[in-house]
Amino acid sequence: MDIIKARKELLLGKTIYDMNLRVVDYGRVSTDKDNQVNSLTNQINYFNEMISSIKNWTHIRSYSDEGISGTRVEKREEFLRMIEDARLGKIDLILTKEVSRFARNTIDSISYTQTLLKYGVIVFFISDNINTLYPDSEFRLTLMASMAQDEVRKLSERVKFGIKRSIKDRKVGGGGLYGYIKKDCKLIINEKEAPAVRMLYSLYSSGEYGFKKIGEELASNGYYTKKGKIFSDTTLKKMLNNPRYKGYYTANMSEVEDYKTHRKVKKPKDEWIIEKDKKGDVPAIVSEELWEKANEIYKEKNNKWNKNVLNKEYYLENRNYTSKIFCIEHKKTFIRSASGKRKNNPVWQCGEYLRNGIKGCASPRLFEKDLNNIFSKIIENIIDNKETLLNMIINDYITLIKDNNTNNKQYYLKQKLQEQQIYKDKLFDMFLKELITDIEFLERNNKISSEISTIKKTINKLEANQNSLEYYEKEKSKISKEILLLLNIEDNIGKYFNLFINKVLVSKINNNRKNIKLTIIFNYKYPNKDVEFIYNNKDILITN
Repeated sequence: MDIIKARKELLLGKTIYDMNLRVVDYGRVSTDKDNQVNSLTNQINYFNEMISSIKNWTHIRSYSDEGISGTRVEKREEFLRMIEDARLGKIDLILTKEVSRFARNTIDSISYTQTLLKYGVIVFFISDNINTLYPDSEFRLTLMASMAQDEVRKLSERVKFGIKRSIKDRKVGGGGLYGYIKKDCKLIINEKEAPAVRMLYSLYSSGEYGFKKIGEELASNGYYTKKGKIFSDTTLKKMLNNPRYKGYYTANMSEVEDYKTHRKVKKPKDEWIIEKDKKGDVPAIVSEELWEKANEIYKEKNNKWNKNVLNKEYYLENRNYTSKIFCIEHKKTFIRSASGKRKNNPVWQCGEYLRNGIKGCASPRLFEKDLNNIFSKIIENIIDNKETLLNMIINDYITLIKDNNTNNKQYYLKQKLQEQQIYKDKLFDMFLKELITDIEFLERNNKISSEISTIKKTINKLEANQNSLEYYEKEKSKISKEILLLLNIEDNIGKYFNLFINKVLVSKINNNRKNIKLTIIFNYKYPNKDVEFIYNNKDILITN
């Protein structure tokens, strides 16, 4: 459609009903409940009747999104398909019931209607009587969209308040949980699914099964997720860790961070509510003993993984050279071998050798202790003045905490203080509107007042420390000890190796597996370095 021409026709007394237009309609409901689905069907029927009654209009099709919130445009597939069809020139006019059905976000509403106008497409919001062909539509749309967005915010606050009341009354919240049927804020055991839950705990507590194998076992016994898929490791882990399966009430473990994004975030563990159900609303599928046994095994495995990888000590000690050492012959990385007789004297070998033996690869093998020795000496030469480096790092650190660290803490605390004060004002407003009782108001108000007092004391302490020489001397002493430990090359070989060295190429000299050449390629400006050595009676002799 030519928007400029159409607007001139409006000035001459024409209406959109007099124009030959290709028309579509868009409807949306935010849940998949029966009454909402019926509402959507009624919307579509209404549009069909309306469009067919206007002789100048041609009905192209209907678009509708079911069970999707208006605040998340990216999840509304039909809406986005309609925008794409508009871009392709298939549409002249979009009919929709109201602004809140189109988008509950002011920016999205204006952005999409402006984009559609660029495509030559009008949007007519019937209930709000807003036609984007009219020049004043953007102002009216802004008002209506802002009102719709604010309604979502209020709804979000009401939902949060309702959740808090439900928690206080110990009503079971959350969505459906595999193994249960939820009805009237209570869980009822689903006897068709419960055996799969019991099998999960039984197999895992044996210590012989991992999540992947358990998923396969469940599938072989005919147990799949509610969507008919094999249970994933992540799903099974969440099920294993869920205290509800042992008959415990859980709540307050997460919250919606922002009503516009619907993003859920975990709350601090000290705010979680996990307690044995006393009302009979959360019947146990497995015994408490079995649940504890399975989770103790999970905790041991997880702690071992954390120790090896997340905390890095074990990982750096035993995996310093992973993905860094390459066999020139096969262009494959060397892999660490530390089992059996190699337990106390690990060796690094080409992956091809480990898979197919010496027939697969006759490249040299490298003992880890020798690699540590070689690279410690190389890195020592790079860091040739530790004392200067130490003082430089310490001074930079002290400057950093003076300029930024304390200020950042203060900024965070002042933000938190402001939030608490706003919450206190809202609480008083709720009290005036009789949304909460006198006792509840006093309890919450006292708690907030106490938190505000604590935050103020912390801010005052930080401000006092900021100008305290003694404070920075203590910080300097503490960081000096930590950095001195880090500057010990031999104890931190993994950290320094990965910092300075990009990769190491391994080759034989004169086709002799004991006569070895390492070509070291650095991350920084240092030139490539070749190191040649031979093994003589298992002792290393560096020749250059």
